[in-house]
Amino acid sequence: MSSKPSLQGSLVVLWAGEDPAMHAALLEELEAAEIRFADKSFGDDEVAPTADPLPIDWKPRFGFEVAVLSPDLTAAQEILEKLLEEEPADIEIPAHDEVSAAEPPLVSTTEEHATAEVWNGNDERIAQFLTAAMQENEIPIHLENPGDQTRIYVSAANEKRAREIVREIVEAAPPR
Repeated sequence: MSSKPSLQGSLVVLWAGEDPAMHAALLEELEAAEIRFADKSFGDDEVAPTADPLPIDWKPRFGFEVAVLSPDLTAAQEILEKLLEEEPADIEIPAHDEVSAAEPPLVSTTEEHATAEVWNGNDERIAQFLTAAMQENEIPIHLENPGDQTRIYVSAANEKRAREIVREIVEAAPPR
């Protein structure tokens, strides 16, 4: 015989859902009230694909399920109702109306000639990566390929930003 006290009652599903914040709050409240529970996560296991491309199944494919013992169901339901009545926490990222003063505006006027050399080298992969990075950041460039060397030029107005991008790529360094 086991010395552990036996559990009286059967497990009853208290809550099932996909909200990780609600799941965490419910578990925290149940633990604080010393109510024993069973917690199951769905979607973590690898399931073999079926032949049916649109399977209709009564079981959820991801989410959480929390069950409690039947004698604790009433107390657990009160905790759940209290949590469901609470307003959800505001998790929206606030909008930044002001533009960062540290980052100068892009200048892409065609009147400015690309005269500032920001990189030269003979590694074609780095040259391609730098070209893509400049395009991604909307910085117009001028390429010259004398011999094996590749030279990347930008306008004077975009030189500071371009040099920072080159530094991040060539030195594999994070942005300053």
